[in-house]
Amino acid sequence: MRSAPRSAPLLAALLSFGLVLPFLGKPVHVDDANFLALAQGARLDAWRPHAVPINWQGHLQPAFEVLSNPPGIGWLLAPVADAPVWAQHLSLLPWLALALWGAWRLGRELAGDGLGAVLVLGSSPVLVLAAQALTPDLPLAACVLGGLGGFVGLPRRWSWAFALLLGCAALFRYSGLALIPLIVLAGWQRGRLWDSLTSLVPISALVLHDLHAYGEVHLLAMGSFQSVSNTPRELLRKAIASVAMLGGAGLLPLAVGRRGIWGALAGAALGVAGVLLSGQSGLPALMTVACAASGGASLGLLRARTPQDRLLLAWGLGGLLFLLALRFSATRYWLPFLAAPALAILRQRPSRRLLGAMVGAQALLALLLSVDDLKLAQAQQAAALWVGPGPGSVAGHWGWQHHMEAQGWTPLEDDGVPLARLAVAEAPWPQEPDPSVCLTLERSAEFPDRWPGPRTHGALAGANLHAFLVHADPLVETYAPWGFSDEPYERVAVYARCGGADPGPGSDSP
Repeated sequence: MRSAPRSAPLLAALLSFGLVLPFLGKPVHVDDANFLALAQGARLDAWRPHAVPINWQGHLQPAFEVLSNPPGIGWLLAPVADAPVWAQHLSLLPWLALALWGAWRLGRELAGDGLGAVLVLGSSPVLVLAAQALTPDLPLAACVLGGLGGFVGLPRRWSWAFALLLGCAALFRYSGLALIPLIVLAGWQRGRLWDSLTSLVPISALVLHDLHAYGEVHLLAMGSFQSVSNTPRELLRKAIASVAMLGGAGLLPLAVGRRGIWGALAGAALGVAGVLLSGQSGLPALMTVACAASGGASLGLLRARTPQDRLLLAWGLGGLLFLLALRFSATRYWLPFLAAPALAILRQRPSRRLLGAMVGAQALLALLLSVDDLKLAQAQQAAALWVGPGPGSVAGHWGWQHHMEAQGWTPLEDDGVPLARLAVAEAPWPQEPDPSVCLTLERSAEFPDRWPGPRTHGALAGANLHAFLVHADPLVETYAPWGFSDEPYERVAVYARCGGADPGPGSDSP
């Protein structure tokens, strides 16, 4: 692997692009909608993008109060906010190139295998899915990998610029702040401490911006918003889910070998705890244990023997501790920290056969999850088209709300009074209308699963790539980022206010 031709890293990068390009037309769904709203806010007022209103969990509020992300992605998407969705996706692909370049530099410097780092990180399902989304995750990963890779892998005269690039991660997600102590540690190890401090410039500038634009600092305002699930039970759930999400859709540690056995056993024990804690059984329970064991195998390779080992240990375990402080767990939250266990695996010098098996398995899983993610997005778009034009009230978030608003529907306030019609989608956490309002069911539809592969979201699958809960009655607690089921992608119902209101256009089947 280490004697590969000079063109091999470029060819390896094409694997990642090949897993992304077929999905450029993926409709808006899940968190894409929030960040397109932020982009529209940036178009209306580039200095105050967080002033745009967002319906969050049934209440219309300024994005400043509920969207716990910096404005970077809003500024980035503003020029293409009204462009076709394929153009919006295409505009973010240069960040994938930067992320893969950073992986190559990091792999060469910290693991002696730049090609292996491009293959392992470039085939990671969570990075591939992030590159298909209109969220801050891909630019965040690019700033982290490119910034730290350039800092440790290029001559000192460029160190300040790459530390500045890493600091820009905090303009896309505040988790980028967790990487500033890491680059300071790397600077101390390499005698570049003062250069590493330029990583503080972007967040300092953002703080000054917030004070001028809003009169308060968004980062501090989000502190209390995020700290709502820190009971011992929820902390344990987040820990189990974080480890399982890493092992299920971050890295498949087939190249770990016997060195990962103890970590895998510890992860499996965490998975068993999650099964007992949430009352899982059958295939969802098996997936929880398997994914947690996989995540434990990767994390178990982090060591403290050499300066490079200690840097990776601080990166990986520091990231895990950071994830415990967040509002909920999501697979994509691993992106700024994913390189640490990946490089720890490469530092074990796995054979070409094992590394090839790992990369092949990750690429296949990335493709299968991408197909399912596409089908979920298409189902919600199709559901909105089936309902037809407004006016009316819409209950549910994600891409469903985005597509419905484009047809003239208005998001329902939680416990609010709907307009003459109310359209409800089951999967994306629908708001509840005022219980005193009389509603009659006019029509309903299911959008079935005809996909035999894995599912990234489903109550019966007991899995959720995007969080550690699935909306159902009762709520389903999840850990694994994917599972198997044939439940419908979406169920939609259209209600009319009592009194003969027109239910609007549409047929009785999708």
